[in-house]
Amino acid sequence: MSSNPLKLRAGQSRLNLADSELLDFQYLRTLSYELYGAASVGEVVRVAHEIALQGGSREAYIAAWTAQGRRNAERAQAAARLGQRQTARTYFLRAYNYLRAAEFFFDRHAQDNFHAIYFESVAAFDQAVALLETPVEKIDIPLEAGVDMPGYFFKPERDERPRATVIVSGGGDGHGEELYFLGGVPEALARGLNVLLFHGPGQRGLLHRHGQQVMRPDAEVPIGAVVDYALSRSDVDPQRLALYGMSFGGYLAPRAAAHDARIKALIANAPIRNFYELLSKQPQEAKASGEQAPARDWAWEALIDNYMLWNTGATSLPDFVAKARSYTLEGLEQRIVCPTLVLSAEGEGEEARAQAQQFYQALPGPKRFYLLASADGAESHCGLGNIALTSALVYDWITETFAC
Repeated sequence: MSSNPLKLRAGQSRLNLADSELLDFQYLRTLSYELYGAASVGEVVRVAHEIALQGGSREAYIAAWTAQGRRNAERAQAAARLGQRQTARTYFLRAYNYLRAAEFFFDRHAQDNFHAIYFESVAAFDQAVALLETPVEKIDIPLEAGVDMPGYFFKPERDERPRATVIVSGGGDGHGEELYFLGGVPEALARGLNVLLFHGPGQRGLLHRHGQQVMRPDAEVPIGAVVDYALSRSDVDPQRLALYGMSFGGYLAPRAAAHDARIKALIANAPIRNFYELLSKQPQEAKASGEQAPARDWAWEALIDNYMLWNTGATSLPDFVAKARSYTLEGLEQRIVCPTLVLSAEGEGEEARAQAQQFYQALPGPKRFYLLASADGAESHCGLGNIALTSALVYDWITETFAC
């Protein structure tokens, strides 16, 4: 299989820790969570150099991140035994992030501990958030008989007062736990908001438990179940319920909002109006820009297998592209009448930016558009390079919209 056959773009920002654009983006992804204590610049750079010294292979990548994650988990446990809560929390957060990085590229066909490394990362995350000053609950949301969607409910205070609440939906290659960082949950809590994170069909936590629960176009069904759960709680204000979709959540969340009037505000970062067209146009963009096809790249091959085939149930890349035709918001925008914030990053690519604008223009209700710019270091996918900025935009807009 040739590398990056669809020319999917990670963004313009480069750390230049790897020749592969995708691998370099994964280093940026891991490092970006330093904002909330889940990474160290020195550790990320050291691991990147170790991987390069070991030949830059998939096996070297997985081994180095696994070792770094477990090293931090051991430090966290030692600190916890001494009653050093803040130190333990920091090391548990780093252990989670580094084990997540390792699991991201695991070979689900060849490695027996594929599921085990995921649950090892989650165990570190759970021990970290248990040490937060603010309350958190690990939850299970019924989807269908015998299938619950795992998630977390975060609150700013230990009381039952009904509050504005944000449901955060990730995409196809993210983890529900990871949304704590990528979605800027600490920023939401600082503004007095509840936050609900979850793993839906096709997303990591649910797939590891129920492999048949692949991505589905009718996102209103699983997200509707999440809304049911949220509104069953006395600490959720039903008139102030927001839905924040990130990455492929930029399709899932708008699709749900078009079918569910209980969603009172929508954030799409970044909206995917027509997934098939997005995939089809990217090779043309690459050719027009004069980009050359990169050398064989195991990271793209792993991404295709783990996050295009596995999470959609596709049997091949052509089958995945064919399934993409079902994921479209065209004609649904008129049904989204709640206030909507649309975010689009400069580095997403011409077609992605165009679709964001088309989606925004078609919305009939109150709306706002924000371009995540390279001048702010925010042009990478979903503004990953400047989470503080992206999260401030989102949660300030929510508090303004709900008059919090």
